[in-house]
Amino acid sequence: MLKLSQVTVFFLILGVLIPLFFPASAKAIPAFARKYDMSCTSCHTKPPRLNAFGEAFHMAGYQIPQTKEGELRKKRQIGRIYSEKELLNIFALRATGNFAESVSGGNPVETNLALPREIELYFGGTFTDDISYFFNFSNEIDTIEGIENNLFEEKTAFGLGKEFFLMFDLGPAILRKPSGNMSSMSGPMMMGPMIMVGKVDPSTNFSYSTNRQFVINSPGRVDKNGNIQRFTLAPYAFAAKFFGLQTGEGKSLEVTRSVLYNSAGDFGLDVHAMMGRFMFQAGLMQGIEAGTTDINEKKDPYLMARMNFGGTNYFSGSVSGLVNWGNDTAMVGNQLIDWFRYGFAGNVKYELLDIYGAIIWDELSGLPSSIAENFDDSAMGLTIEGDLIITDQHLLSLRYDQMEAGGFLSQKADGKTLTLQVRKYYRDNFALYFRDTVNVGTVSDNPLQNFRHLIAMGIDFDF
Repeated sequence: MLKLSQVTVFFLILGVLIPLFFPASAKAIPAFARKYDMSCTSCHTKPPRLNAFGEAFHMAGYQIPQTKEGELRKKRQIGRIYSEKELLNIFALRATGNFAESVSGGNPVETNLALPREIELYFGGTFTDDISYFFNFSNEIDTIEGIENNLFEEKTAFGLGKEFFLMFDLGPAILRKPSGNMSSMSGPMMMGPMIMVGKVDPSTNFSYSTNRQFVINSPGRVDKNGNIQRFTLAPYAFAAKFFGLQTGEGKSLEVTRSVLYNSAGDFGLDVHAMMGRFMFQAGLMQGIEAGTTDINEKKDPYLMARMNFGGTNYFSGSVSGLVNWGNDTAMVGNQLIDWFRYGFAGNVKYELLDIYGAIIWDELSGLPSSIAENFDDSAMGLTIEGDLIITDQHLLSLRYDQMEAGGFLSQKADGKTLTLQVRKYYRDNFALYFRDTVNVGTVSDNPLQNFRHLIAMGIDFDF
């Protein structure tokens, strides 16, 4: 086993050698940028974070807002729909994850070399001016999946990725305006209403989106008996937060798993629209990891409102409020329980600085009477991140996470982490990162606290 000092030297040497194979910086760009002949940074501060134009592009159904012409470029008409002439205009690939990591201060102490944790293939574009699509497949290595009786397993999974949906722009039919146009009418600018149906991430419209992370989730560890040794490192605001929960299917639910409105992607129906600076969103989710067959046949509704501000002198931002009801969406013991989630998020961009965060509260009800006295039915998670573009090729990130967990009193523990990360962009779509996540709270054998440092080097590549 390498010592921490040896690992640090190894990472530094690796960081010097790898750039020799990737000389700086040509403007290599993924699918939508290829299609519209733009740089990745037209829509992103740095991939994967969206800027204001990128948010408007997504809202317009993957079209340049206020235009139709952009959608018809490089396409051919087949009946009433349009298809791409070139596959690369709708196809993209992303590979992410740590390829070297060291964990210290817990048990066990580890040093690992691995392939990137996740490879995603996705197809995105439009069938008509008013119908968009996004299909995502992924292969995820060493992901933690729950099994029964508070046990887990590490597995490699291939299949539907985080998102897999159709998006319909109802604006032309309802408001009699051009597709993708903010408004052709007097009064406040309008966009939508838009409907997304399939496997969706509702939080893509939240001021702090679950999926668009610079600090990529780091996998946890499970021993050979199925006992979890360390939970996945992920933003605590979006996490499940409760120890001892199960899904409606009876599978153990990881405490740091992103769930409900803040899921990385689950089956549901979402409706959202912009009116001037305000976005309104409502939807129904199938249930936590319920797939296409929710055994209780109840759905989880949510409401979200967002207000944008700024937009001039390199200053912009937004604030969001969320309410989410989970109806019989999880289990404690053998009994289905209700889950109420509410919270706020905010985002401020000024010149080369991007600050965003979210605070989410969770409350459970309907607990079995035999368990209620030994179970904390409320929890809170806070995540705040700041990103600074130091040069065109260097981005510095600092993120603080805090969890006041709920669940079985004999199992639960609170968590506090601070992550410092440096990204080096050799191209707009290729970055290496070096990070250190520090447990700034208690170190113990609890899987939420079972480390002091997680040091990692990894890759984030889009094509």
